[in-house]
Amino acid sequence: MTKTVLFWRHGQTDFNVEGRFQGQSDVPLNDTGRSQAEDAARRLVAFEPGLIVSSDLSRAAETADSLARLAGLEPVRDERLRESAFGEWEGSTRAEVAATWPAELADWASGVDVAPPGGESRSQSGRRVASAITDIVESSSAETIVIVAHGAVLRGAAEILLELGGAGRIGVLGNCGYGEFRYTGNGWVLSSWSGKQR
Repeated sequence: MTKTVLFWRHGQTDFNVEGRFQGQSDVPLNDTGRSQAEDAARRLVAFEPGLIVSSDLSRAAETADSLARLAGLEPVRDERLRESAFGEWEGSTRAEVAATWPAELADWASGVDVAPPGGESRSQSGRRVASAITDIVESSSAETIVIVAHGAVLRGAAEILLELGGAGRIGVLGNCGYGEFRYTGNGWVLSSWSGKQR
């Protein structure tokens, strides 16, 4: 059975606005993010999801809840879907990181698969989330599944599942942007990828 799988990024947070690395810090949605989640949920409910699984971080969980209420579902929380761990960079802006780790930040920004001090590399976090998504999809009988998570890991997981190598070949979803996939049991097909919220 072919399944529809939506990758949905959480709504906006104050860290997003300030350009800070959020990582696995539990930063909540701001008012704009809550509005984005409600608006997107009204569109995504048309897909008739049978399962909604989110990262357990509050910004993703609250985003998932907005759709779950409309769909009449109880969302599942899964810590494997957390954002990439940015270690000592979390809470800092790029300018602040550059003051201490200029070479490491330059490598990271250019797509080199490096881990911030105390954090995960793109490939590590992408593989973690790709494995979790595959497990969720293969263990569910739902025909439409919504995965609610974070920009960096959704992109990384998508690229790994599409066999693109996880090296930044597709853009990061904007807040509350989503990608639509078909999973055939033998592979993944990307139907659409909305980099910005419409």
